[in-house]
Amino acid sequence: MFDLTGAIDMHVHTGPDLFPRLGDDAAIARGCASVGMSGMAVKCHFEGTAVRAHLVNQMVPNFTMYGGITLNYPVGGINPTAVHACLALGGKVVWMPSGHSAYHAELTGTLGGWGNDFMRMRNPEGATGLTVLDDSGALTDDARQVVRLVAETDSLLATSHLSPPEILAVLDDAATVGARTLVNHVMYMPDCDYEFIEEVVRRGAKVEVCSVLVSGFWDRIGLGNVIEIFDRVGADNVVLSSDGGGIQTPSPHESLRVLLDNLLHQGVPEDQLRRTVINNPRELLGLPEAV
Repeated sequence: MFDLTGAIDMHVHTGPDLFPRLGDDAAIARGCASVGMSGMAVKCHFEGTAVRAHLVNQMVPNFTMYGGITLNYPVGGINPTAVHACLALGGKVVWMPSGHSAYHAELTGTLGGWGNDFMRMRNPEGATGLTVLDDSGALTDDARQVVRLVAETDSLLATSHLSPPEILAVLDDAATVGARTLVNHVMYMPDCDYEFIEEVVRRGAKVEVCSVLVSGFWDRIGLGNVIEIFDRVGADNVVLSSDGGGIQTPSPHESLRVLLDNLLHQGVPEDQLRRTVINNPRELLGLPEAV
């Protein structure tokens, strides 16, 4: 089995949540720590997780939970004030809107839903979905403020469920101020091709491939797609994470290990795989290189 020692899962969902989860912050952290992982970044669609991370990091030895905030309606949307508070409390990741993104609604056919009966967010009355672009196609002032807060605090900006045009606008702005960027779950949301993946890497971002999308309940992309992404942009620009924690998927660490095992057996070199779950996450989080 692939050795997960030192790995950081950059995309985990935990309880307490409004969606069913496999366990709470501490339970999932202990599971990851039990296989030697060094950390996880916890994304919640409804609230910031920086304070939760502070508590977990006192409870689980030799492991770090990294908190952040997802800019959906419950935190005020593209809200620089909420971002400032989260980062001031130690948050490390700012995720752009997820289920309340206008692009999410376009792809799924519903705002705040994931196409099943157990993942639905309440929408404000009259809501049409969040975007980071104004009517002219430029970044809004609030979005630009968010990008600058991320840069100033040496944090990470993750694109979450933004559309391809929104992603490119964010990456271009982030490049001007030196903000680190990660384009989440490529080939799912955004629904994109390899050429787009190459383009976002050219613009300075790393791309995330999520194990729960490769097999099982979600089953959105195949191993061949993942290997093609490696071939196109190189392991230095890829982050493998789980997006795990939902009740319909294995535990995050097991989901991630299975993907790594399968890629290893398909011939992807182990040193490249270790880079995607150790070196690249550490770089995105502003941590020293692994010894």
